[in-house]
Formats: sequence, structure tokens, C-alpha cells
Amino acid sequence: MNTKKILVLQHIAVETPGIILDLMKIKKFEYDCININEKSNEYNPTNYDALIIMGGPMSVNDKEKYPFIKKEIELVKIYIENNKPILGICLGSQIIASALGSKIYKNSKMELGWHNVNLSGTNDPLFKGIDNQFLAFHWHSDVFSLPNKGKKLASSNLTELQAFNYNNNCYGLLFHLEIDEQIVNNLVNLFENDLIQESLKKETVLNNLKKNLTEVNNTGRIIFNRWLSII
Repeated sequence: MNTKKILVLQHIAVETPGIILDLMKIKKFEYDCININEKSNEYNPTNYDALIIMGGPMSVNDKEKYPFIKKEIELVKIYIENNKPILGICLGSQIIASALGSKIYKNSKMELGWHNVNLSGTNDPLFKGIDNQFLAFHWHSDVFSLPNKGKKLASSNLTELQAFNYNNNCYGLLFHLEIDEQIVNNLVNLFENDLIQESLKKETVLNNLKKNLTEVNNTGRIIFNRWLSII
């Protein structure tokens, strides 16, 4: 049996796949982790069995400023047409939603740091058995409407749509469960202005970091392993 190969698209160096890399290695998937800004012409993006799109500070609505967003949207459409599994996290989920015709727009405020996510009772295979309310890490200002024929999976107190499923193998998660200690520290330091804008202190986000990461990663391993099993 041929080994399945996954394409992971990054937008900035600090937003890595985190614990997803470990899970792919354990399951013996091959993968290429590509920074879309650096190697956009050095690989065939359709020559993979599944696609993961990570986060970034860009807005999907800034297509003229970031031409690669258009390319990613078209790539998502190709993967959907070929029924290949897709996982989008944060900006990645917004790119998927946009490819499916959703509106991407600014939320009433930024959602930063540790906030609970509430499941919508859909009994989705990825979330089966997960607590109806679980902790996740957030760093976004843009949100999206539910794609046509998409299934709402989760919300939060601030954001009506935190996760959706399309066609049973395409998932968009606005929140982060893949993060590790380095990712959180990098985000807090690199985007400290976001915290200042929302009157949040770095120490507030970093308080109880190990405990919060353990809780978030435990949930993430279940969800990501189930998605990998679809491939």
C-alpha cells in the first residue's frame, strides 16, 4: 500500500502545525510543510492525498495584497472536487469558507487567548465523545458565515461559528488545538499589539500555560487523529 502524503501550507514561520506533525509521524504519513510565501513555485500542490492550511495574520479579503490567497482558494476547490480531505485552522478555515462561497468579515472584537468552544450537538465523527464545552486557543479578528451545505460544529461566546464540516472530510476550525509552548510564546511576542488593542496583558495569556496546553492538546490529539484517519 502506498504511503499517503499530506501537504501542509504555512503563511508565517511561527504558525506551525505543532502537535499535528507528531501525529503525522506516528501514523507514518509523508508530508511537505511549505511556507506559501517562500516556495510557492517549487512543488505541485495537487500531488497530495490531503491538505492542511495553517493560520496567519492576513485577511482573506486582502487578496490583492496577498495573491497567494487566491491560489489557495482555487487549490481548496480542486481538493473538494477530487474529494480529498482538507483541514483548515484559523486563516486556513477562512480560506476554505471563502472557497465555498462564505462571507469573511470582521468580528465585533478580536478573540485572543484561552476561551471555551461550545459544540453544536451535531454528533460529528471528529468531535464524538468530546466535552460539549472545551478549552481552545484563539487569535483572530475575521470570522465567516456558514458555507452552503456546510454543517455548523461549534461556537463561542464571541463568535457564532467556530468550526464547520463540509462533505464529511473538509473541516474548518477557527480555533487552535495544535499549538505548543513555542507557538504561543511566539504569537504573544510577535503580535503584542493585538493584545494591547484588546487591553490584554501578555502575562494573562501566558499564565497557566502548561496546564492550558495540556488540556487543549489532549482534545486536539483526539480530533486531529480522527481527521488523519479519514485520509
